[in-house]
Amino acid sequence: METTNHHTVTTAWSERATLIGGDAIVFIVFALLGRSSHGLVDENPFLAAIRVALPFFIGWLVVAPWLGLFRHQPPARMVGLTMVAWLLALPVGLGLRWWQLGRSSPFSFALVTFLTVAALLLIWRGSYSWWQQRRSA
Repeated sequence: METTNHHTVTTAWSERATLIGGDAIVFIVFALLGRSSHGLVDENPFLAAIRVALPFFIGWLVVAPWLGLFRHQPPARMVGLTMVAWLLALPVGLGLRWWQLGRSSPFSFALVTFLTVAALLLIWRGSYSWWQQRRSA
């Protein structure tokens, strides 16, 4: 039977929760920016943003764990893995969005989605990884 250090296990879950929560915020910010740039106004813009972000966030949650993105990584590795994961997660998200809407999205939407989310993920995850590395040094 393997014994674990309770503090290490708690820290690992805390870090995973922080990364997943930060990622969720990234996808919601992406959706809010997109809806705002198109002048879309809803009674509840936050719920509308969640509806837009959800397929992409689910795609991200399907791909990212396979690349180790929910555990500590050095900043350069985090940035590289984030880009690979987003390249793989985008088609999953677009497929889920197609299923959700009953129609495909134009290439321009896919391109803007890729670039916007990539920038937001890289800023968030790169900064977090850098901060974690500095904190543990």
